[in-house]
Amino acid sequence: MIDQLISLHPLLFHSIIFLASLIVLAKSSDMVVYGISNYAKKLGISDYLIGFIVISIGTALPELLAALNGALVNQGELAFGVVMGSNLFKIPLLGILLVIAVSVKNKIDFTGSSPMTTFIITIAPLLLVIDGLLSRIDGIVLLILFFLYIVKLWQSEGTLGKIKEKVAFKSIYKEAIISVIALTALLLSARWLVFSSIQLSKMLNIPSYIVGLLVIGIGASAPELMVQLRSIRSKHQNMAIGNVLGSLIANSAFVFGIVALIKPISIGFSTLVVTLIFMSIGTIILLKTMMHKELSWKDGLLFILVYALFLLAEFVF
Repeated sequence: MIDQLISLHPLLFHSIIFLASLIVLAKSSDMVVYGISNYAKKLGISDYLIGFIVISIGTALPELLAALNGALVNQGELAFGVVMGSNLFKIPLLGILLVIAVSVKNKIDFTGSSPMTTFIITIAPLLLVIDGLLSRIDGIVLLILFFLYIVKLWQSEGTLGKIKEKVAFKSIYKEAIISVIALTALLLSARWLVFSSIQLSKMLNIPSYIVGLLVIGIGASAPELMVQLRSIRSKHQNMAIGNVLGSLIANSAFVFGIVALIKPISIGFSTLVVTLIFMSIGTIILLKTMMHKELSWKDGLLFILVYALFLLAEFVF
C-alpha cells in the first residue's frame, strides 16, 4: 500500500512524512530539553546558565541532527539553511515573546563575555565559508570558540548559582529515561525529515537551502518557543533570554563545528550574502537591546520587523 502511495502520489507521501517528522522532531526535542533542564535545576545551576548552556545545547539537537544528515548526503546547502534559518528565527521568536509578555525585566550582564565576542562567534561560520567550504579545520576552530565561551560562563557560575556536589540517582532517573527515549525519536525523525525535504525540494524545484532556511530551520525552533513561553509564564525571564543568546552560540559554533568535523560542508558563498547581512544586523540589534534593563513589546516588534525584511530580501534577491 505504501509503495502504491509513493508511486501514485509521491508529493503527498513525502509531504506527510515531512510534516510527521517535523512534529516528532519538535516534540522529542522538547522532551529531551525537559529532562536535561530538570536535572540541571536539581544540581543547583542558575536559570541563566540553564537557559544559556543546558537548554540551548538541548534545543540545538534538531538543528545538529538535521544538518548532519544533510551534510552526510552531500546536501551542504540544506545543512547550512537549517542552522542559519534557525538562528535567524531566534530574533523574531524573542520578539513574539516580548509582545506577549509586554515588558520583561532584564538582568543579563553577559557574565564576563562581551557582546562583541557573542557577535563574532554568531557570524563566524558565515565568514569561514567565504571560500565555499566549511572544512574540518573550520569545525575545530568553531568548537574551540564554543568551549572557550562555555568555560568563561562556567567560571562565573559562582555568582549565578550554587552547584550541588552530590545528587542521588533515584531523583533523576525519570529525567534520564525520558531523555533517552526522546533522543531515539529525535535521531529517527531527523533522518526522515532530511530525506523528505530533499525529495520535496526536487519535486517542487525549490532550492534545498530555502527549504532548510525557511521550513526546517523554523520548525526546529519549536522546542525553544515552548521553553521560552514556560520560562516567562513562570517568571524565569532570564532563562528565556539566556536561551536566545545560547542558541545563537550553540548553533553557530557547536552545531557547525561538529557537522564540519564529521563532514565538511560545501556551499556557494553567493547563496549566503543576504543571510550574512541580516544575521549581522539582527544580532547587533539583539545584543544592543539586551543591554537595556528592561525589554518591551516595542523591542519585540523591532525584532519581528528585522525578520520580515529578511524574508522580503531573500525572495526579492
